[in-house]
Amino acid sequence: MSLITVAALLVAGIIAGFINTLAGGGSLLTIPVLIFAGLPSPVANATNRVAIFMSCATASGQFYHKKQLDIGEGIRTGIPGLFGAVAGAFLASVLGRQVFDKVLAVVLVLVLLTMFFKPRVATKENPKNVSAWLQIPAFFFIGVYGGFIQAGVGFLLITAITWVIGHDLVKTNALKMFITLLFATLSLAIFAFYGKIVWSYGFVLGLGNVAGTWLGVHFAIKRGAEAIRWVVVAAVVASALHLLGAF
Repeated sequence: MSLITVAALLVAGIIAGFINTLAGGGSLLTIPVLIFAGLPSPVANATNRVAIFMSCATASGQFYHKKQLDIGEGIRTGIPGLFGAVAGAFLASVLGRQVFDKVLAVVLVLVLLTMFFKPRVATKENPKNVSAWLQIPAFFFIGVYGGFIQAGVGFLLITAITWVIGHDLVKTNALKMFITLLFATLSLAIFAFYGKIVWSYGFVLGLGNVAGTWLGVHFAIKRGAEAIRWVVVAAVVASALHLLGAF
């Protein structure tokens, strides 16, 4: 790798790590950078999972240390999504990329609308008590989408965790990063098995992601849910415009 490539991957990783920790859509930046660095798009998509894994592992550890993440809840919530991710990966082999982008843009706009509503936050005294019959299919279909196309899955997880479980946006982001870690671990294993990963590029991008993730976690803890809401809104708008061809 040239020094320019290393610098580009580190900068893109920092920005994407910060955005992914608070909202989502960072892969819409990192995958094009990997392609620009010379990787074919399928290899870039696979290599990007190295950085996602490193970022999510870092964020999950920090959120857990700061008592914002319940590991048991993350596993219970994420298991249906793992089954969905396998189904989504098979679905992705049938549908074209142009359809991907249009579907994602519509989904992002719908998710954006939910950011302006404030669902009741669950507490120990007043839990939400949503039936597992709603939670399981909700996270299963998000898993299908995560296997179908990684970019933007964080937006869907934020919406589901906030509305179905009832967490505020700080704990929502903690749980989102842990569930994404489960997705990323499965995806990384599959891509590694098929030899689709350029580990050197993924590791450099991952170092940037880790730095951006560290900044994102501290921003989330210090600034709270309301500040996160506007980062999410900005990220959703930018991602949807990009997918619709605005830039």
